[in-house]
Amino acid sequence: MQKEIKEIIKIINENDNFLVVGHVGADGDSIGSVTALTRLLKREMKTARAYLNRDTLAPFSFLGVKEDFFYTDSEKLKEEMTAEEFILITLDSGTLERVDLDQELIDSAKYIINIDHHEDNSLFGKINLVEADRAAVGEIIYNFAAEIIGKALSLNIAEPLATAIITDTGALRYENTSSRVLRILAELMDAGVDIYKINKKIFGSLSYKALVLKGLALATLNRSEDGKIAWLYVSRQMMHEAETDYTEGLVSLARDIEDVEIGILFTEEEEKEIKVSLRSNFYAEVNKLAAEFDGGGHPRAAGATVEKTLKETIDSVVEAAKKYV
Repeated sequence: MQKEIKEIIKIINENDNFLVVGHVGADGDSIGSVTALTRLLKREMKTARAYLNRDTLAPFSFLGVKEDFFYTDSEKLKEEMTAEEFILITLDSGTLERVDLDQELIDSAKYIINIDHHEDNSLFGKINLVEADRAAVGEIIYNFAAEIIGKALSLNIAEPLATAIITDTGALRYENTSSRVLRILAELMDAGVDIYKINKKIFGSLSYKALVLKGLALATLNRSEDGKIAWLYVSRQMMHEAETDYTEGLVSLARDIEDVEIGILFTEEEEKEIKVSLRSNFYAEVNKLAAEFDGGGHPRAAGATVEKTLKETIDSVVEAAKKYV
């Protein structure tokens, strides 16, 4: 067991009050890991609370997250915790700026434990448990939980861990699906996890409005002359027309085109605030491409936010991407 895990377990044993949070625009790994770790801390009779953004929770309602010690109201959480002494545990956040929490609450923490799997993590915590070779933060939390309570995990901890791992491996389709990941999932299935249910909820269900937006986005599909870069975009007008901002999975539509190496989704959050999602297949290190625009992530999955118009952002990012294919 590595030094950082020993340190974190010691801190958990010697302290009582913890706040757990994931990253801005939380995905399944972030939500699943936050849910599992918070429940684990509660199982160990600790005072533990978590913040989860209400807007990102909808696809993961099957996890049964209730607003007892999970907070979706940041103001309520701030009122409750500002006067308390607590340790902040951040999950799946490569930088402090990615942490989905008001700066006031971050500043009031006794200190930060940073648990992540991004290779470009800025090591902003007092303790940094960063394992870039792990498929998901859920995999790290699984190993962490096994050290504390053994492998007989309860279903309410095992299910969000499986959700975290399944999400970040693309339903076990991505190259980060190792034999170790499969062994962990087998253990979680033995604990009662229904893999089919999770896959169906995350990858096999789509609302009518989300499907309308998907159609609008596909109408923007384009690719480079050599066919190695493909991109599509979602404008604010398109989200208004479809009555949804659910863009999960759209970037993979570009990446999965035959012979494409880099797939890109541009999402117009504001008039001059464009979210850029980057995915690659075999060799392009899109985290390096994201870094050119002050973003980051993994070699095969990364992102950035660019403060330009939608057209300017598309032109500049696509041009920069040509260096990586």
